[in-house]
This record gives sequence, structure tokens and C-alpha cells, in this order.
Amino acid sequence: MTNFLRFIVALTIPAVSLVASEPENDTTGINYHYRQNYDFITMEDTIFTFDSEFILPDGYQHADSIKLSPFQNYVANFPLWHKHLPVGNWKGAKEFEKTEISRPVHLPHQGLAFTNKGIPIRILAEYLHDNNREFELEIAPINGDRLKYTKWLFNEVVYGPRKTVKYREVPPRDTTLNTYYTFMKTCMHSSNFESLTYNCDSVAPSKLMPGDILVAYNENSTKGEVFVVMHMLVGKKKDNLYAVATGCKKPCDFHIPLFNGDRDNPWLTADQIYELGKDYPNKGFYRFKIK
Repeated sequence: MTNFLRFIVALTIPAVSLVASEPENDTTGINYHYRQNYDFITMEDTIFTFDSEFILPDGYQHADSIKLSPFQNYVANFPLWHKHLPVGNWKGAKEFEKTEISRPVHLPHQGLAFTNKGIPIRILAEYLHDNNREFELEIAPINGDRLKYTKWLFNEVVYGPRKTVKYREVPPRDTTLNTYYTFMKTCMHSSNFESLTYNCDSVAPSKLMPGDILVAYNENSTKGEVFVVMHMLVGKKKDNLYAVATGCKKPCDFHIPLFNGDRDNPWLTADQIYELGKDYPNKGFYRFKIK
């Protein structure tokens, strides 16, 4: 698949696409190109984005795509669901009514590992897949050997005490999408809040960018919160504003929570995002170590 930056330049559109509804089998419009660059998309016609769903505060504009890395652009342009969709959970029931959130994010469920702490790994894995870089997926687990897709294709993961990851040789696996997703879920199941940070560098609030995460957790990493910075607005001589999304402690739809008492105003400063982790002694902003 083509690099998302090239996709934006080729279409000569801003960093965030407008909402678009196109005829079936159209291979020239925004929906088609979104589906080429976000393979997980299930929407067949309309694309909802940060540009189409939210009004910018006075004096602000979307971050310049040229100043974002490929991964940051990928996250900043993530598709959303429309405002009338509630948040569902792993049991097939509603977790939140539509009025209790801002917007769901279009990232379909992938099993019981689709929790707040697992979703950042899922986003990273999707990015690598959509850019033909699957063999780069590596995740540090809670304990034990580093999880590497290239090694996992020839080994199975077995767990020792304290969920310590070990490898045991098996016949080679085929490099199918299903195989890749199975490995991705292994990475998600083998992680907790603290181990998620092992894969990242710390980030100062003043340097926060799309794709960065807030991780907050208790002393033994059994409870916590994770918020993914999805989008950034910039203004002259003003603090940057951000939209963040999260999951649930048990699997539920990835979504932008309700902030500011207004479903159409999800924008927060970095300091306000940091306060979302106030209930936990360990918290900070982090960035995946990825090019």
C-alpha cells in the first residue's frame, strides 16, 4: 500500500479529509483511498473525520501534515464513526449511549484483548500492516523475551511464572493477515499498563503529538487508564489543543469521551489530558519508538 503522506499529496487535500460519500466501485474518491490506507475500514460509502465532525475553535487550525511523521499523520487522519452511534462492548450490549460520548473511532473489535491498554498496540500493528512493514512489529512484554513477529513465525509463545514469555520452536507459519493478527493479539495479551511504556520514550507535555499516549496506573499495574492522542490543533501564541480516545477496562469500542460538556468540542490542552490520570501514582506521556 502507498504511504499515507503520498496519498495526501496526490489528492492535494488538507491533512484531514472531508466527509465523503461516493458511488460504489469508485476508485478515485476519498473513500476508496481511505480504504487503501486503512485496511480495517468497513465503511463502504461515507467517511467521517475530525474535519467533518468537529468545528475548530477560533484561532486554531489542523496541524500541518508536513510537520508530522508518517505514523503521526496516520493517527491524525483516523476515520471516525458518525455522532449517532453508541459505544458497544464485548458482550454485544451498549457500554455508552451516543449522548454519553463525543464520537466512536472507527477501529473494529479484535477479540478480548481490545482493552484500553491493548488498543495502542493494535493501532501500531495496523499502521505497520498498512505500510507493508509487518516484520517490524516487536513488543516488550510484561516479563521475558521480546515478542518479535519474525521470531514468532517459527516459534510459539509459552508462559512461565509471572507471565514470563518464552519461545518454543514450531513448524513455520504462513505470513497471512490472520497469522499477523494472531501475533498482534499475543502482544496485547502479554502486556500491562507498565509494560506498554517499555516500548516508548517519555514525551514532555509541550511536545505532545498525534499517536502519543497517556499511560496512568497503580502500584502493581493491575488498574489504569490509557488515552491515545488522536488529533492536534495549533494556534498562534496559544496552547495546542488535542482530541484523545480510549477504550474500556473490558473490551469496548474505541471512542472519544465526552469532554467540556459538549459532544462537538473534544479539545483539551496537554495539561488537561495529564489530569485524566490523576487517580494513579504512575503517569506520563509516551511515544512509540517507531520511524
